[in-house]
Amino acid sequence: MDGYQEIEKFFSETGLLSEKYPDFEFRKSQKEMAIAVADILEAKSHIFIEAPTGIGKSFAYLVPAILFAKKNKKKAVISTCTINLQEQLINKDIPFLQEVLPVGFRAALIKGKSNYLCPKRLKKVLENANTLFETEEKICLEQIYSWSKVTNDGTLSDISFPVKNEVWDSVCAEKGICTNKTCGNIKDTECFYQKAKYNASISDVIIINHHLFFTLFDGLKKKDSDGYLYNNDFVIFDEAHTIENIAASNIVPSVSREMIKYYLLKLYNDKKKKGLLLKYPALHILPVIQNLLDLNEHFFSLIRRRFFKHPADADPQLTVRIFEKNMFENMLTAELINLVENLKTLRQFSKDDLDENQLQDFVLKFSEINYLIDNFIGQKNLAENQKFVYWIELSSLKPGANVSLSVSPIDISGFFRDYIFKENNSCILTSATLSINGNFDYYKTRLGAEVCSDLRLPSPFDFYNQVKAYVVKDIPVPGRSDDNEYKQKLIFWLNYFIDMTGGKALVLFTNSFIMKAIGTELKNLLDEKGIRLLIQGEGDSSRNLLKKFRKDVNSVLFGLDSFWLGVDVPGEALSNLIITKLPFLVPVHPLIQARLEYIDENGGNSFMDYSLPESILKFRQGFGRLIRNKKDSGILVILDSRVLTKSYGKFFMNAIEDCRLEII
Repeated sequence: MDGYQEIEKFFSETGLLSEKYPDFEFRKSQKEMAIAVADILEAKSHIFIEAPTGIGKSFAYLVPAILFAKKNKKKAVISTCTINLQEQLINKDIPFLQEVLPVGFRAALIKGKSNYLCPKRLKKVLENANTLFETEEKICLEQIYSWSKVTNDGTLSDISFPVKNEVWDSVCAEKGICTNKTCGNIKDTECFYQKAKYNASISDVIIINHHLFFTLFDGLKKKDSDGYLYNNDFVIFDEAHTIENIAASNIVPSVSREMIKYYLLKLYNDKKKKGLLLKYPALHILPVIQNLLDLNEHFFSLIRRRFFKHPADADPQLTVRIFEKNMFENMLTAELINLVENLKTLRQFSKDDLDENQLQDFVLKFSEINYLIDNFIGQKNLAENQKFVYWIELSSLKPGANVSLSVSPIDISGFFRDYIFKENNSCILTSATLSINGNFDYYKTRLGAEVCSDLRLPSPFDFYNQVKAYVVKDIPVPGRSDDNEYKQKLIFWLNYFIDMTGGKALVLFTNSFIMKAIGTELKNLLDEKGIRLLIQGEGDSSRNLLKKFRKDVNSVLFGLDSFWLGVDVPGEALSNLIITKLPFLVPVHPLIQARLEYIDENGGNSFMDYSLPESILKFRQGFGRLIRNKKDSGILVILDSRVLTKSYGKFFMNAIEDCRLEII
């Protein structure tokens, strides 16, 4: 029986899925997507697939991918953005398919190397704990040792107790330190990373996240090669709407004051009298480290004073774009070179390969730091035919905030065109939001995906009967954060619509200042009605806020950027989705500015070609939070009159599914 017959049989109304899967509903779109994936794999080509919530896209790409991989002795690399989806795939979907599919297959989840415990490093650190750590850190180390005896996968996510970063960083597997030579062959090794790597090598399906995919892919990319991470694989990007920014962030690493300080203190901390160098004859290097710590503070303090306003000034910014080369000097370079050369001389005193690798890792780290600072200052050409944007960034407006030097390519369409959408390979990109007003032109242009075919599947939900939309006309156009008339109108209408559903509302904001100001004024009012108000950024993690929101059915949740996508709250708890403002990009970030300029310089229209499409896609993602299954119902509220008064407003309303509409 060929692959197509298997797919037809699996997804049919009387097939394996209907027979084995609880609460099965036949979905025509699910079968259509599965067949499209099979076609693309057979043709060695590429496709964009928009698969709205409720289609069951995970099975729709997993089943044809597994059947094709087994038949053709290939690997299916499944790359996702969120941890939730990775856990769903490896813990739920794949075990189910391993039970019901007519072919046996192996699957493995790969995490970044530093997620894994290295037993040999742990043993070394235990031997030298007194020179490395203080009491609290040693207690944490003992807890990790006890856990190492019972853990199955040896990864950080398997630990149930709080772990200090400085302790974990000393015992985890790291590139250049933990190797086949130090950790032994797969038959004898206790190394969790080596085991995970081996399991991946013999698996048919690999689950990975986008960040790790592009980190590993960077050193392996070739225009004319078969495969991506392996010589004979194909890749499926789920949550594909996120890959442009993730890929760009992995091309050039940032360098920061705190990163440099952290690595220096790992070598030697004078206040604690702890550090790696205490096990070596390295007294002559300790003054070099202290000098670098002082220079590091001075260097980044000078940068902050020169390029940033005082926090009390009007409109202080967290980012400053750097246009000119050589605007300041690398004050660290001579001492960084000195440190690197001194570290090299200590290799002869290493007791084994692990010790030597650890020293070499610091040699490479500080060499790279020096290179990255020099590159930032000199704005060196990092890649052919590629323009880069350079900026300095503060982590906050606090006086002691971290300072980073960051670089990113402005346009990565050429990168994707050459290395992802290459001939005789298959790449499948899927998400609930990849099209705008019925076409995929925006993402195809951004990603150099002209050769890709596309498929847009209809939603299985009846939005007209499940959703009623309200657009408020009686509200000022969103303006400054100190616009009192706008704030008072926003408070009035939020209270009005929250009352309509008795809470049960997710309220999406684009500005944290306005969100907190509105939250302060509404909190007591809602408390009197027995409605609990949860606000992002007030101490609780996003995950905990969502748990509380789901559990307390009548609560209201105020959220910012991360709550516009990836939030899954089916049922009554989310019956009311309120969008306070159209999610236009604020072009204050240097990367956004540079992308807009690049489009205009090349004959485009930055508003129509970038700002508007990005806002529409985010608007669609926000709308997608409301209806998660066929039993859900609720109201959508838009508190931005521009959807009615501006010429571009119709693009937002056309971008979402048809539903009943009332203008107030």
